[in-house]
Amino acid sequence: MPKLTMTASNRDRFDPNSNATKWFIKSVQWQTYKDFELLIADGGSKNYEEMKDYLENYGGDIPMRIVQLPIGEAFERARLNNVGVRNALGEYAMTTDVDMVFGKNFVDTLMGLASPDSMVESRTLYWKRPFAQRVYKDEFDLYNDIDSVRRGRIKKRTSAGGCQCMHMDGWNKLHGFDENYIGWGSEDFDLLTRAKRARLHIKWMGEHGDVELFHQPHAKNIKEDLEYQEENKKLLARIRHYRVNPNGWGGKE
Repeated sequence: MPKLTMTASNRDRFDPNSNATKWFIKSVQWQTYKDFELLIADGGSKNYEEMKDYLENYGGDIPMRIVQLPIGEAFERARLNNVGVRNALGEYAMTTDVDMVFGKNFVDTLMGLASPDSMVESRTLYWKRPFAQRVYKDEFDLYNDIDSVRRGRIKKRTSAGGCQCMHMDGWNKLHGFDENYIGWGSEDFDLLTRAKRARLHIKWMGEHGDVELFHQPHAKNIKEDLEYQEENKKLLARIRHYRVNPNGWGGKE
């Protein structure tokens, strides 16, 4: 079994022909740490069969697979992250997104910090669209010169959705992300808050300008995102316990 499962939530965004997906996969495959798998947790994408064929036949060093749990009209990042965790084969599970790019030592650093009594988070640097286009044109050597692509805005600690890593015992203790959150926004800070309440040690990557996690730009439905985020903030203000989803999580009882 792999030591780590890197799971990424998706619906209609993972496209093997797009720059964003090509760089996501490239950065997964070039990791110096090899004892992990990539698992896409899909919410019912139209190109599911294409994704499945691509992942199962990629042929790189890192094994890749996909699981699917169709969701409703609204995107449910929290629930899909849980689907990935519940289907993980690794001793540890890390959640992320399909629009990320990782420095070559990202997983090595992550696993150097991971322990059964901890939760590892990473700061995320957001590329602006014109800069991302230059990366796609190979104007920078991201593999050998990661400093050259550390350009953009680094999200604060309350927005840590790009990486959450725990031992499976930790995920089971918390029952994963709270699936009452819809869309995206606040579900990551909720998980972080509950991990602290469960007395897990919180360890941060990328705190001193050494960030190795990069978010690629993509189209957004700003109006819908803001509506969900306002509702999610209300949920965030009502956290009472470290354990959520009492009737099952990630599509399983």
